[in-house]
Amino acid sequence: MNKHLYLAIIAWLIGLSTIQAQNADQQYYNTFALQFHYKATSFVVDTPFVSTAPQAFLLWSANVYQDSTKSSLSLDQFDANGNFISEHVVPQPGKLLPSLLPKKIIRMKSGKGYYLLGYVIQSPNLINGIPVYSTPILIRLDQQLNPVWVQKLHFSAVSTANANTLIEYNDLIEAVNGDVIIAGRYSPTPAGQQINILATRLTSAGAIVWNYQYSTNFTCNANALALTEATDNNIILTGYVELCTSGFGGPRQVLFLRLQPTGTPVIGFAYLGATTESAGTKIVKRTSIAGNDAFFISGFTDVTAPTGAPNRQVLILDVRESGAIIGAFHVGDSGTEESNDLVIRNLGNENYILYLTGFTTSYYTAVSKEVFYLQLRYVPGSLGLVEFSTFPQTASYTERYGLEIKAAGKDKFAILANANYIINSTGNPSAFTNVLLRDLSSTSQQCIKLHQPPVNIINLSPKQLTASPIALSFKPYAEKYILFQKVFPKLLCGQFKVNPYDALNSGVIEQKTTASTIALNKLASVASSETVSVYPNPASNYVFIKYSKPITSKVLAKVFGSDMRLLKTMEITDNSRKMLSLDGLPSGLYFIEVGDNSKHEIFKILKN
Repeated sequence: MNKHLYLAIIAWLIGLSTIQAQNADQQYYNTFALQFHYKATSFVVDTPFVSTAPQAFLLWSANVYQDSTKSSLSLDQFDANGNFISEHVVPQPGKLLPSLLPKKIIRMKSGKGYYLLGYVIQSPNLINGIPVYSTPILIRLDQQLNPVWVQKLHFSAVSTANANTLIEYNDLIEAVNGDVIIAGRYSPTPAGQQINILATRLTSAGAIVWNYQYSTNFTCNANALALTEATDNNIILTGYVELCTSGFGGPRQVLFLRLQPTGTPVIGFAYLGATTESAGTKIVKRTSIAGNDAFFISGFTDVTAPTGAPNRQVLILDVRESGAIIGAFHVGDSGTEESNDLVIRNLGNENYILYLTGFTTSYYTAVSKEVFYLQLRYVPGSLGLVEFSTFPQTASYTERYGLEIKAAGKDKFAILANANYIINSTGNPSAFTNVLLRDLSSTSQQCIKLHQPPVNIINLSPKQLTASPIALSFKPYAEKYILFQKVFPKLLCGQFKVNPYDALNSGVIEQKTTASTIALNKLASVASSETVSVYPNPASNYVFIKYSKPITSKVLAKVFGSDMRLLKTMEITDNSRKMLSLDGLPSGLYFIEVGDNSKHEIFKILKN
């Protein structure tokens, strides 16, 4: 007994803890005023920038009073145990906004920091002395979460004629060259005119490169909900196109739109089938074949129930860069299932694991919606169910739905969800955020309940679109932010713990467009050039490096993770064979850079 106590104390002193595999459910709320509506929309699992900063994940969220004329926005920082650290930005100092909506936060790939996307309705902060209807906000933060720049996007010349324009972006990515690409919808007015697809490209300094709205030959409303970048740097958008039945509106159908890096349309499709409605809500590139990439699109589709009524289910599409459908599937039971987010893991040989979240109404009566975790196994032409689980009710909420899913460690996933809670006897609900952990190494069903919905093939056919680009003259307008604090967690179930280091080296792909998406089975057994050889490949706990070029300056061998973060460095002082240790690094794909200041080479290494 004393021995176990001694070991526990030692583990505690060095900041470690032996945590058994388990799931968890943690709620986030405003401890000072429960009448706040706390609704997060996006988060990032990240590693500390210094050892003393236990940053694990970020939530960008709207804190809204029940009085809808008052709202605010926050960027909240938490440690690996989900404990609140600080809130870093609140917009519009001294002002209250009728409606301010957060959209997305992503980690930078070309630098260190984050990009955030938001959306303001009817801001009291005027532009050129004119009140405008909607003003998207784009923010670049450094690694310490300090704003590098914060700006709104609107017309270069704001006037009463364009002040009521609908400008809303739904998703953003960082391109391989470091630019930021955002996509959404545009209309000259909030209602009564056609809504078109909107896409904008900016530099990392926030300067607009190009900006277009795209009208389609359907002359109906359309919206881009998600985007990604192909290996050839083309931009692929998904969302929906409405089939006109009255005015500009009608049933939605999945959108596929391919743009050149310059914003010029290449090809577009609406995927039609025997469905009432469908839409794509997330797209992830799964190959690295220039000009012929393949992508997974997730979303929802309505299928026909035995009663003849529409039944909404999760939709998974496997499509080529040409827009051709490789496979189409739907997952769900008798109620409604909708998918909001998708991440994937490449197993090699065209095999993938897909991880999704969203909501289901199929299994509960106490709540109208419940979060789901969905794991699917893909082999060419086939999609099979691995797990469909929900996080059953542990508190007084009336509905809860999953927004985003991220890797949270080795075989562990974090799900960001919002819920409507009953917090007093009046029965008036307030909105709070949950972060749910699904630990695949758990042998119990604590905090989760398993279900078995079927996976079926669905027949969809591409109908070609012609997308006409119309240039829009936008410019950035600077905005100011201040610091604030008010968010706290409450553990509802399980033990909350994420492992950011393992998460970023887990091989799970969110929106990456780097070489980490290449099938692992294509790695050479010896990675070599005229100057450098690195072997074996795959490796276990070490690799050998042979540097053949005469050494006239400092030569370094650097090990990078799949997210291109530097993990190890070793100096090469002569031309003899060197052993570089990979001990302590989890299994996965790594990049080893070898060279001096004038020239270096990069090799892909798989650690088993």
